[in-house]
Order: sequence, then C-alpha cells, then structure tokens
Amino acid sequence: MSRPLFYILVIEILLLSAMRVSAAPETVRLSNSAWAVDIATQSLAVNAYPVNSETAVPISAAQPGFGDVAEFSQEGNTVSWRIADRFLTVRFQLIEESLSVEFVHDKQTNDTFRLTWPVIEDSESLRAYILPLFEGSYVPKDDVKWQEFLSERGPINTTAGLSMPFWGLDFTDRTLTYILTHPFNNQIRFDKTASSVLDMAVSHAFTPNWEQRRYELRIALGGASPIAPAKQYRRWLKQNAEFVSFAEKIEKTPAAAKLLGAAHVYLWGGKLLSEHDVTDWKTFATKLKSDSKIATRIWAQLNTETREALQEIVQSDYASKYVRRVVSRAISEQLEKQDFYDPSLWTDIPLTSETEKLISRDVPTLSLPELYRRNCLLFYAAFPDMLRHPDKWGDGLSLKMLERFAENGLDRLWLGVDSWQDGFRHPTAVAKAIELGYLVGPYDSYHSIHHPDEKDTWETAQFDLLLYETGGIVNADGTKSRGFKKKGYHLSPLVAQPYVENRVNGIVAQMSSDFNTWFIDCDAYGELFDDYSASHPATQLDDMNARLARIAWIRDTHNMVVGSEGGAAYSAAVLHFAHGMTLPVIGWGDPDMKSKTSPYYVGGYWPPEGPAIHIKQVPLKSNYLYHYYDPRFRLPLYQIVFHDSVITTHHWGSGSLKFENAIGTLALLELLYNVPPLYHLNIEEFSKHKAWIKRHYAFFSPLHRQIGGQAMTDFQWLSEDKLVQRTEFGGTVEILANFGTDAFEYEDLVIPGRSVMARWMNTDKIEAFSAF
Repeated sequence: MSRPLFYILVIEILLLSAMRVSAAPETVRLSNSAWAVDIATQSLAVNAYPVNSETAVPISAAQPGFGDVAEFSQEGNTVSWRIADRFLTVRFQLIEESLSVEFVHDKQTNDTFRLTWPVIEDSESLRAYILPLFEGSYVPKDDVKWQEFLSERGPINTTAGLSMPFWGLDFTDRTLTYILTHPFNNQIRFDKTASSVLDMAVSHAFTPNWEQRRYELRIALGGASPIAPAKQYRRWLKQNAEFVSFAEKIEKTPAAAKLLGAAHVYLWGGKLLSEHDVTDWKTFATKLKSDSKIATRIWAQLNTETREALQEIVQSDYASKYVRRVVSRAISEQLEKQDFYDPSLWTDIPLTSETEKLISRDVPTLSLPELYRRNCLLFYAAFPDMLRHPDKWGDGLSLKMLERFAENGLDRLWLGVDSWQDGFRHPTAVAKAIELGYLVGPYDSYHSIHHPDEKDTWETAQFDLLLYETGGIVNADGTKSRGFKKKGYHLSPLVAQPYVENRVNGIVAQMSSDFNTWFIDCDAYGELFDDYSASHPATQLDDMNARLARIAWIRDTHNMVVGSEGGAAYSAAVLHFAHGMTLPVIGWGDPDMKSKTSPYYVGGYWPPEGPAIHIKQVPLKSNYLYHYYDPRFRLPLYQIVFHDSVITTHHWGSGSLKFENAIGTLALLELLYNVPPLYHLNIEEFSKHKAWIKRHYAFFSPLHRQIGGQAMTDFQWLSEDKLVQRTEFGGTVEILANFGTDAFEYEDLVIPGRSVMARWMNTDKIEAFSAF
C-alpha cells in the first residue's frame, strides 16, 4: 500500500469515528429480547415497546428546550451524549428488563441546578399510580379526590414523602416501575390537568455540596399485579446487598425476637405518685392538712389549687379523678426535690435500713433514681396506712399495670415510655417488665436543639450552649434550619454523636435494671438535610449515614432493640421496628383537628396521666378515611419489601384506638398485613379497652410469632370492588380479609363481612377474627 493511500484510509477512519461520536439521531432505539426503548435525544421523551406488543408504554413525555446534543456515542445497548449548555451528560443503558438512566452535572458552581425527568402524562393505557405513600397507595388516575389530595400537597420529598424510593404505573396488562437509585434531593409533583387527569413530574436538584453531581434511576417492566413494583424494588435491594432479614437481626440482637407477637403500647402516667397509689384519700388529705411537722412542711409548698383540692377531698364523700390527679401531681413534684429531706422532721418516724442508708449519703452523690427512692420511702414512712408501698407506685409503668397485662394473657409486649425519667422513677416496674419478657424503653431524640434557657422546651432538645451555638444545620443561604415547631435549630447528626453517647451511657449507668429497647424519634422519618456549615458540612447522604450510625451504636453498644419514626427504606437495614408506616401522622395542621369546638378536635397534651391527643377517641374526617384507611386504595407495598426485615406499626398520633370510626377497618388491615397494633394505655384506659385488646391479641400474637419474620409473598384483590383481599406469607399462611358487610365465597371458604380469616396452607387450619 502506498503512503498517500494509507493516509487517506486513516483520515476516512477518523472521520467515520468522529461522525459516530458527534452525529446524534433524533431518536435512538435500544432493544433486547424483552423490549425496545425509543429515546428522543432532543426532548428526552422515552417510549417502551414490550416484545409481542405494538402498543407503546410511555416512560417520559417530551420536554422542549433541553439544548443541542453533542458528543453522541452508542455502543450496543448503551447510549450517551452531552448537553453542553447545561453541563449535563445523559446516559441510557438497557439491561434485560431494566433501563438504567443517569444524568451527570459537571459544572463547578455554588448554585443549584434542577433537572426535571421523567415527566409522566396521561395515556390511554395508564390506569393508576402505585405509590409508597406510607405503607402504600393505589391511586386511580381519574379519581378526583386523589387528584386534589396529591396536587394540593405540593412537591413531595422522595425520602420523607415516600417510604421507599420508587413508584409504579399500572398499565392494565403490565406495570412500569421507577426506582430512584439516587434517592436524595428529589421531588415529585402531581398536577391535576384541565382534562381532569393526573400528571406527574420528578425533579432532581444538583446541589453544590456534592462532589459528584449524579442523578440515577432504574426503570423496569413488570407483571400486572399492583405489588409488582414493590417486588422489583425488593429484588433490586437484594441484588445490591442492601437487604437485611429480621432473622439476621435476631442473630445480632437476640432480644429482637421479642418483637414477634408483641403489641406496641405507650404507657402514660409516669410521675412518682399516681392517683391509684393512695388507698384512703380522705384520711390522706386530712393528715396533709394537719399540724404535724411533715404535713406542715409539705402544705407550705403546695399551690392554691392543690390546697383547694385537698380541702374538697376532706369535705366530700368521694374524691373525683380531677382532684386526685391535682394532688398526686403536686406531691410527685415535691418528691423530686433534692431538699425534700429535713432530718428534723423525721426524728419520730421509724425508717427502714434502706432509707437510713440513703439519707446517710450526701445528696450530690445520689443518682436521680436513688434520690427519688429516698424521698418516696421517706414519704411512705410518714403516711404508711394511706399509701401503697413505693415499689408499687405508678400508673402506666407500674407493677399494677404489668400484672394486669400478664393476668390477661398479654405475654409479649413492646412498652414505650414518654421519658427515661419514667424508668428512674419506677425501676421496680422496669425490672418486672424485663422479668415478664417484655421490651421496655424510653423515647429519645436528637433532631432539634434548644437554647438552655428556652422556656417552652423539652428534655431531648437540651444539650449545652456550645452545641446550641455551633451545632445547628445551616441552609444554603447561610441561615440556620429551624427545629421542630420552628423552635431552636435542627441539630447536625455529625456533631451530635458525643452527646448521644454521653446521654445514653448516663441513663443506662443510673438504671438498676436496664431498658432493653430504645426509640429514637425522626431518624428514620426521611427528613434529611444538606448542611452548608463551615465546621460540619454534609450532604443528605452524610446526614443519613450519621443518623444510622447512632442508631447502630445504641443497638450494638447496649444490646438494645432499636426503633424510630417512620421506617424509611434507607433505615431498614439497621432498625428492628418503626412507628408510622402502617399509618402516618394524619391531618397535621388541619384547623378542625386543633379547634376545641370542633367534633374532630384530637385533644392536647394534657393531662400528663393520659394526654388527650393520644387517648381521646374522636371521629376522623371522611376525606382522611378515604386516603388513609379505605382498603380499595391501600397496598401493602412496604410489607412486600420489608415484612421479613422490619416490624412496623402506626404513628403514635394515629394509634389503633384513636379514631373511633376507623377502629374496625384498621384492625382488619393490621391482621391482613400481619403488623402489630399500637395502643396508648394507663390503668384506666386498659380497663376501658381490655376486652377488645385481648380479643385482637389472641388472634394477632400467635400468628405474628409464626410469620412475623417471613416475607409477604403475595397480595391480591379477590372482589371487583377491592373490598375482599388476600395476603400470603412465606408459603405458610394466607390471610383473607373481607372489608365489606356481606359474606364472600372464596374457594371452599365463606368469609363473613368485616372479618379476617387465616388459613395454614399445608394443614388447612383456619382461624377467624370479626371486627363487629
């Protein structure tokens, strides 16, 4: 070959190569044996064509104005190009039944660049949206109530607004699943169009604090089942080694096995002395009004309301609950004071050896539990014939309450208390709970931080002045992120860890019988922050990892069964349980639920013995029943993914007995999904609801012990109106729920209205529960 001819060939090859890289077709097709995908390079419109189908499945609608395509490249089923004026590289790759989509923004800037993709518009074949809103929702595209509900919500954050980072589209004969493999800094917006359909758009914010600004999705075809998207996501988690089973968690923390079969109970009335601990109120009040040295000292420190309450008790034949609570609260406050003991007052009172030992020590050497114990024993010694022994004091967290649980067959419970102080006040009750095999532990939180001098504060938000001044999360504009209820600041989890360790270690060190479970509020809720602080900068990924690290530290250092609010997918590998997935917070900010004159008023945080906001039963508005309870629109998406990984139940604001017109429906949902109930109880409330709780527990607990750690493998609608439903667990048990009022025949069974039936698939054993 001559040299000129060689040069000509080289030039031709280079020209052909340059054309391959730079010349971009208007539409590029990727295809394999499962489907073909057409991608419009200018508008990013994408349509899929499943094999043996001529009908397009729209993945994303066209968007104008993306800019010129450059550096186009295709190799097999991978295609990429660059949109230069947006500093954006686009990459699509077809992998079997999945389409991988990646956007990379490479401009070094202090500004945030927002990209919208995909855009989902109505199509003839689109029937409904499948959304992991809390547990899971099935949203018909033409349902006006759902259109209004979703469009009025505004942008939905995909870590806090979705329990899992995916959604699905029901196309009648198949589903399409979108998985956000980069779940951070994304928003979903729903818009009700003029033609009364629901459109959806997803946007990603490329924020300047990420070293690599990358947005990724995986899109997959699936079967016609409404749970197919959840199964796709579960498969993706397992492929990426991000799934941890509950069995593995039990191996690491054996006490977690106690969650299987356990109802979840928040206990109220944690003050030292409860109204139930005075055995003779009239004599007790009379003696407190006497001129004895101890009574005179106590009387002098009581306020006018308490003195009037004591006077009323003395003068009446019956002491009302109100006056009993006024007095018991006031006495409890006295018993927590360091100077309660004055040696001159107890000279004539016989004391036990335990009391003598405690009063011989200097007050600064006493732990809080020891201080409380000293004062309670002293008080009991002064009024022995009118009080129960301090070992038996208390309301929700008390020997009295625990014995009633055991007597009524509730042998497996998770018990949560409002504060670790409840455990300091009632250590004998904590010990008894452990003896009975229960899980018992406090509420804790590191989400907000308040100034040490803040008047309207709460104990979990109190740290120190230095952390308050330096630890707040900083927004992109330089302001600090306001904390819960706009008080204080959101606390950076990156700097909180030493305070976490100091608090938890300090509490455990003071407990004579340790808590065996711990609840950390907010960490699994999904509210993650970009922090632009100079001293503790963080992306949402950093924020998430720091939260998970502190949950894991509590779990591993103290062998605790750990839980948190929500249970967002990113936390599932670490958590044992979560509150807020089966039902989330409902009606937050609704004026009717906050107005005392409204029939829907949920109540306030008073009285402390049983806050009305948790215990008062009220009706729920019809629109909330529609969106949160109506079985036609609910899907067990979270249970399909995580039933054999995380135990989930309701948010504490939406307990099993809170909304009186939803109790039966919720009980059926709990049993169909095999998730525990959640109650708020004290002695009075347990007496009121005991029969219902026992009946529900008798069906739920044995079943959950058997299948609570197994996967939910199937879900079906059995009736056209979707009111009869079926779940299956591990090929072991099928559960059939009839939410309607008429009986329904299924195979060889007749399922009564408003009932659940469990059938063991290998033995045909059947058990039933009725919500009537």
